[in-house]
Amino acid sequence: MNSVLDYFISLQESQSADMNEQSVEMWNRRAEFWGNARKKNQKGNERVVSAINYLEQKGLLDKNYDVADIGCGPGRFVAAFARHVHKVVGLDISDKMISHGMEHIQKEGLSNACLYVCDFQKLDIEKAGYKHAFDLVFSSMTPALHGMNGLMKSIEMSRAWCCNTTHLERRNLLREQIMQDVFGRQLTPQWNGRWFFSLFNILFLLGYDPETSYEKSHRETWVTPDEQYIDFLMEHMLPSEEHTLENVHKITDWVHTHLNEDGQIKEVTHSAYGRILWDVRNKTVRPDYRTVINDSMAK
Repeated sequence: MNSVLDYFISLQESQSADMNEQSVEMWNRRAEFWGNARKKNQKGNERVVSAINYLEQKGLLDKNYDVADIGCGPGRFVAAFARHVHKVVGLDISDKMISHGMEHIQKEGLSNACLYVCDFQKLDIEKAGYKHAFDLVFSSMTPALHGMNGLMKSIEMSRAWCCNTTHLERRNLLREQIMQDVFGRQLTPQWNGRWFFSLFNILFLLGYDPETSYEKSHRETWVTPDEQYIDFLMEHMLPSEEHTLENVHKITDWVHTHLNEDGQIKEVTHSAYGRILWDVRNKTVRPDYRTVINDSMAK
């Protein structure tokens, strides 16, 4: 490796071979699940409220601002931003996410927001007219920015600010219990803070001054499990080669023996996430710290 920067880039760009985060089919399945959860008020809005409060305090939801949300999903952040700024554009790889999001935006009567189906990794931002087109480029819990290609495009879209939020840790106690009781093993943590850690260091080494903040949340939700919910559990618990009908039955049987008298089961989640904010206009030259360290040791 030639530099410290190379190390953090490799850390950000490496991922498990089993990860299928860019699958349109997977995100379309999640869109249907999240859409139903929103109708049943099972989808929390805490992160959206938190983001709005934070960005308002920073003065970044100005009525004259244009905002982009990369990996916007069903448009929850887009709808919230649209109530504060001039215009919002949301981009997502899932056509069903976009469909659910536009339905919600239209229902809310928000004429200054629009969502587009887009594979961000393949997007030509110049052709799309997005280069330096936004005062704030936002992203939350999305693989759309994965790797330097996505990160640099998101920076080039901004004429002022970028903000990224990602999980540092997330525990779902119900999934942990099912994994232990049914399959006799521990649930592999979904998040370990690698993206946050590498992104901060990459931005700093590129010459930006990334500002960090942290939040924790606790949520308890009563869920009426259906077939879609069981599939969602399995997708988050087991590797793809174990997504079998037999395991669906095992999870279903366990869930049904743990329902309350109303036919519901309780999900408890503990989450911690980090937020990184940086001004793309404020950039300096950093040294190659590996060279600095080597020179210091040589002395």
